[in-house]
Amino acid sequence: MVYCQFEAMTKFSTDAAGFAALTISELMLQQCVLSGLFTAEEARRLLLSAARRHEAAAEGPEEKIALNMEAAHLIRALGSGLEPLFRERRDSSKTVAPRKPAPKSRPNWVRFPD
Repeated sequence: MVYCQFEAMTKFSTDAAGFAALTISELMLQQCVLSGLFTAEEARRLLLSAARRHEAAAEGPEEKIALNMEAAHLIRALGSGLEPLFRERRDSSKTVAPRKPAPKSRPNWVRFPD
């Protein structure tokens, strides 16, 4: 059955797959911030690191350079688009008394690059 699912996945264009991955990533990042798994600053750093990684990879043939620079631009735009969420989260933390943190079921394994 796994083979059949994989075979069905190959019928989608890379554009559709990339767009779907972007949407899923954006929603996951939003949920992580809303759930308190990431702070707004950690989310910003994650996006900035991803953009820098694409900028650093922009070497070689013109197509590769253009693709990486466009990806970096898109990631930076995503960060700008999420800024209202980041501000809302920051503003709400100032006005609402801090809640007792929920017990963690697993350690936070996410480490953000400097």
